Amino acid sequence: MQTKQFIAILFTAAALGTSGIAAHAQMPNDFSFSGMWKMDYVDKDKDGMVSKAEFMALMTKAWEMKAKEMKVKNDMMTAEEFKKFKALFQPG
Repeated sequence: MQTKQFIAILFTAAALGTSGIAAHAQMPNDFSFSGMWKMDYVDKDKDGMVSKAEFMALMTKAWEMKAKEMKVKNDMMTAEEFKKFKALFQPG
């Protein structure tokens, strides 16, 4: 999958909400995986908008959380691991 398509999928998932995202992975300050998608968490500079840099930081955090949980080796996901990761961003 091309990078632009991947980012489009992730952005769409964020825009649709987090109802289908698992909330079992915990983040610092008691934020769950789904909690990290809330505007208050994403908008680090509190300007009421999400910049590309803020969004990419969110994607990095999502990758790191799930890669650790899945025990991904060398920061590279297999096709099967990526399929599981991608499923987190699909509604329902």
